[in-house]
Parts: sequence; structure tokens; C-alpha cells
Amino acid sequence: MKDRSKRYAARSRALFEANPGLQITGIHVADQLGVVGYIERGKVRRTLRDLVDAGYLRKLGDGRAGLYERTGARMQRLPMTPEERKARDSQLTKEYRERTRAAGEAGPRAPDKMTINRARLDLLADLAPAKPWGKEKGRQRPAETVEQFQARGGQVQRLTASWEQAA
Repeated sequence: MKDRSKRYAARSRALFEANPGLQITGIHVADQLGVVGYIERGKVRRTLRDLVDAGYLRKLGDGRAGLYERTGARMQRLPMTPEERKARDSQLTKEYRERTRAAGEAGPRAPDKMTINRARLDLLADLAPAKPWGKEKGRQRPAETVEQFQARGGQVQRLTASWEQAA
């Protein structure tokens, strides 16, 4: 079993219990605990947030400048034994499966972004003219031939090539 005195929650509680009335920022808590490094300071920050959620600490202010102080309340959540943790995890898994099943039975899901984009692409493909070089994408209509263009009333201007001019 792990030594709880080395965990950030126990060390943070010990800091606040040793100094009644202490109001300190999260950065200063990490400094007091001797924590170095961005990742470890993040763990201290999450620990302080958990202690606020548990009712042990109160945060005054917002962001990094917010001050933490002890509320005087005891910890509401106590550490769990491995058996209790396993029972809680199985209960959470069961509830998750029930929510997932109920969501599936509730009706069709909202279309995801790709479905919406495919429908939009189909709509735009019918509206967009064909590219002149004939590279069709998706359901874009094929490019028309010169004869079809002339049948619609189009006029074709023929320019002579340089090799035809010399001949």
C-alpha cells in the first residue's frame, strides 16, 4: 500500500492544518510543498481543486491569483479501500452502460458533421457547373461536349495554331 504522507492531498492538508488562518495561492502551496516542474505543479493544482470540491478548502477569487483557505470542515470523502474502489468502478460502469443503452433506444442520433457535409456536397454538386477540363468529383455532372454547347446556342471561335499559319 502507498504511503499517504507523500501524496499531495495529505501534504496540502498538513500545510493548512499547521498554519491556521493561512490564505495562500496555489503556486505558493506548490512552493511550500517543494514541488518542482510543470507536471507536478499541475498535480498540486488538481489536488487543491479536489480539496475545494470536498469542502476542506475554500477558494477566494479566480484563476491563479485565487487564495485557498481552510474551511475548518473535515474531509467529507475518505480514501477508499481497493474493494470499495472496485465496487464503485463496477457501479459506475453499470450506470454508464444503462445510459448508453437508453440513449440508443431514445431514437436516432443527430447526424454527425460528415453526414451533414455529404448532404451539402450532394446539394452543391447538383448546382455547380462542371470543370472545363472534365475532372468530375462526387456527383458533379460531366462536362458537356462542343456539339452539346453549340446545340444550346453557344458559339465556338476557332483560332489557328502557329503551325497552321506557316502552312
